Amino acid sequence: MSNKRASEYQPPPEWFDRWWEPKEFFTVVREHNQQVPEVDFFERAELQPLREAYAAGLFATILAEEHAVSLRLQRERFPDFDLRIDDQVLPFELVEADRPGRRRGDEYRGAARREAAGFPPKIEEFDPQLEEKAAIPAIKRAIAEKAAKRYKPAPYLLVYVNFWLFDQPPLTTDQFAGLVSRWRDQFPEIWLLWGAKAIRCWPNPVRLAARSLPDLL
Repeated sequence: MSNKRASEYQPPPEWFDRWWEPKEFFTVVREHNQQVPEVDFFERAELQPLREAYAAGLFATILAEEHAVSLRLQRERFPDFDLRIDDQVLPFELVEADRPGRRRGDEYRGAARREAAGFPPKIEEFDPQLEEKAAIPAIKRAIAEKAAKRYKPAPYLLVYVNFWLFDQPPLTTDQFAGLVSRWRDQFPEIWLLWGAKAIRCWPNPVRLAARSLPDLL
């Protein structure tokens, strides 16, 4: 872990002080985050706003291809960010779906040790089908975690699916709707951010794919 203070990496105040055009915001966030050592980025709890800003910026950028969208992060604990879509302001909570007990800092620390010792990168065995199967219960756990908080008023929910990025998520939009059906009464809308795709599971399931992001991801 870096010896620098976390305050040196904190989001700048302007991230919170105004409404942003999504692609501009996403570009600014990526440039800022690239300066942060990967171990710090994933291990320091106080840097969670950086991770949330990335997900919020990517999500808003995808939506902006279909709607007039602007984005504003929130300093308060609730909600995480607001989206203004076609003049309607929507409060969003963000939660990450990942493998239980995963320590990404350890993954990057191990990779750094191998590089420093002159070894080639470690080749991980990757089974796409196992990854897909693991992603589904991770999504359900993440939504259940947020639903248990019983927010008042109920926020819109975005689940950042932090698994390997597939060309096509493994379920249809109708299957995703069934996956989240038990929580439909607790959130006005439930969305997944899956790679460069935004999937609204509830209501009116839809899948939006980014068309102009390859240079930004």
